[in-house]
Amino acid sequence: MSRTSSDGGAFTRAFWWTTAVTAGVAAVFLLLGAMQGPKLSTAQVDSVRVTEQAGQQLRLFANQPLSEIAADQVSVEPAVPVQVTVQGELIALQFERALDYDTEYTVTVSDVASPSRSATSDFVHTFRTAPGSFVYIDRGESVDEVLIADVAGTGRGEVLHSAPGIQFAAPLENALILARDDGNGGSVLEVVDRASDAVEQVRLPADGLRVDDLRVPRVGTTVALILSATDGAEGDADRWLALVDLAGAGVAEWVTGLDGEPITTQDALFTQAGDALLVHDIDQNLSRLPLADPTRILPVGQFTDVHSVSSDGQRLSATDPFGGVALDLETSDEERINPSLFADELVFGADFHLLASGEWVQRVAVADASGLALGNLIVVDDGAGESRLLARTVSDAGSFVDFRVSPNDQFVAIEVVPVVAEAQPDGRAVNGRATSITVVIVNIATGDLVRSVAGFGPSW
Repeated sequence: MSRTSSDGGAFTRAFWWTTAVTAGVAAVFLLLGAMQGPKLSTAQVDSVRVTEQAGQQLRLFANQPLSEIAADQVSVEPAVPVQVTVQGELIALQFERALDYDTEYTVTVSDVASPSRSATSDFVHTFRTAPGSFVYIDRGESVDEVLIADVAGTGRGEVLHSAPGIQFAAPLENALILARDDGNGGSVLEVVDRASDAVEQVRLPADGLRVDDLRVPRVGTTVALILSATDGAEGDADRWLALVDLAGAGVAEWVTGLDGEPITTQDALFTQAGDALLVHDIDQNLSRLPLADPTRILPVGQFTDVHSVSSDGQRLSATDPFGGVALDLETSDEERINPSLFADELVFGADFHLLASGEWVQRVAVADASGLALGNLIVVDDGAGESRLLARTVSDAGSFVDFRVSPNDQFVAIEVVPVVAEAQPDGRAVNGRATSITVVIVNIATGDLVRSVAGFGPSW
């Protein structure tokens, strides 16, 4: 009896001793938890998309709900302006411009707090963006190739698809969009799956048509075509505009104007969001065509030429009878773009592309020392009075056919004919080029030539 009582007392003492120790340990952990701020659990960012579009997000997930965070609590190295929002345990950091390729970024959010605790902590996350690449066409004697090349790579790059008679090619999501010779002076439109190389043909609005221009958005599945009737074909199509939704029926259909007739089009450009098409018609009218309802055509302005949409999607570069114009696509306000001097010499400005920084890349011509011959240049200009050289052919013997700025404004891809006097045409009836055509990639910030390949039609 006494042994049972003694055992029970020992058990009781042990129980309360264990309980007290456990409670003490719990109190210590509670105190430590109260003294510590929130912790960063995981982070998410699309390393490719963040180099292609402004407005992409880095999402930081905490281990508990968070208090509001001000913009001045966030720093990014290398510096990029961001917008910050908080929803529960999530911090969403939206980059206001596309990021540089193959670059390590460190994001620090200081003094992160929780509504239930006074302690704060810093969140630090480092990530590397994807390398830059471009798609281009290299024509052969019997078979043409579409290749993809890394900006920092060497050689020709990787062959994505090969076929005879490639007129145009452009990437769209995980596919390639191709226009090829149909053997009768016209075109066939094809969609190539980049993973399997499987080819699917798209039906055009009528027989006997050729593709004069192909326009592909950066996001979305709708492709714009400018089509003309071939010699001897029925119908009178002459640079008529057509659209095809590759996620839908896959059949191209004419786009009609307010008069119910197909729009005769000089050029067409997708907005950066991919939700609308800017159509420049033969009468020099610029209209906005919402893809959700192409019948709701909205007039925008009148220009002799349109060139490109800026990487941030806010402005359009165009030309009117008085020179270059930057058109704000939201407000329709216009800003006059006047080319600066180059090496203290006046230049004649041609097409240009607006950068998110406020600068622009432009093709210009400048007189030589005799004042007679003109040299072709690609320059970057901030409007302050003196432009900076990006590209010029040796002895001014060549010419620049076209140029395209990367979606993050880091590089410009330039089509170059090195020596015009020696150039030989490739004999193609549609989208012909010189056999010596070359694509060069130039770093806009430094002016360094970083890559060169034999080919044309670069797409980022």
